[in-house]
Amino acid sequence: MKQLNNGVIKVIKYFSFFEYNPTGKEIYTFLQAKIDKNSLNIKLDNMVKQKKISASKDTPPQYSIGRKISNIKYQISKRKLNNWRYKAYIQLLSLFPQIKLAGLSGSISMMNAEENDDVDLFIITAKNRLFTGRLITLVIAQLFGLRRSRKTQSSNNKICLNLFFDESNLKVPKFKQTEFVGHEVLQMKPIIIKGDIYKRFLEANEWVFRLFPNAKLVFSMKYKVSRIKKILNTKYSILNTFFNIIESIFKRIQLDSINKHRTTEIITSTQLWFHPDDFEKRLTELDK
Repeated sequence: MKQLNNGVIKVIKYFSFFEYNPTGKEIYTFLQAKIDKNSLNIKLDNMVKQKKISASKDTPPQYSIGRKISNIKYQISKRKLNNWRYKAYIQLLSLFPQIKLAGLSGSISMMNAEENDDVDLFIITAKNRLFTGRLITLVIAQLFGLRRSRKTQSSNNKICLNLFFDESNLKVPKFKQTEFVGHEVLQMKPIIIKGDIYKRFLEANEWVFRLFPNAKLVFSMKYKVSRIKKILNTKYSILNTFFNIIESIFKRIQLDSINKHRTTEIITSTQLWFHPDDFEKRLTELDK
């Protein structure tokens, strides 16, 4: 009983670090103990009655420990996602066969962005199209005035392209399989999905379901199959040799540029990790 109480409080405290109050469903998803939903709801009600946690009057209620957070961030996030330039950017990006998945990550994925926050995107590219896909996302962002440059101080309504995976390597590397990254994997909200790529991404990262055992039930049906996959891939395969040459050129040019300013980025032939704000490090320091 006490262990379950501590588990619930741990989840609420994790989200409070990001100034966010989780719902019962989010507590269920990220609780590191197997439990059924009804039992958890009873537990949450009892903890509220015992004043160990607080519940808002929203539907569904959000839970906190001594601090209630305004929903103004939800409204800010909604405005960012309804921006015509952002919507046009995503629409155009979806037309390229090199882009298999685009997903919201970071604060915007939880509708918890502040006014000056950018929109973080996670991209999965087609096999052997990592650097071509990255160039496409950057060029289109530049054309729409959405690209967040390295020297930009204000990132309000800009797009931060901070994580790229090639579909041939969808698994998060072992040294990054942490509680923070597990949250990021499950909190990511796909907005472009082609074929079964999202399902494959979740299956490749089965480790998150060992960390959060209730999450598998929540995410078991969270993907859809696109009807345009075969059309795009058939057309794409005809020019495959040409695109391989283009990819190698783009790779060489981009690696030269990246390495000139490289600090803590993780750069491989199948994964690119760019994180200007290392929240994981701050969370680790908070636990000490």
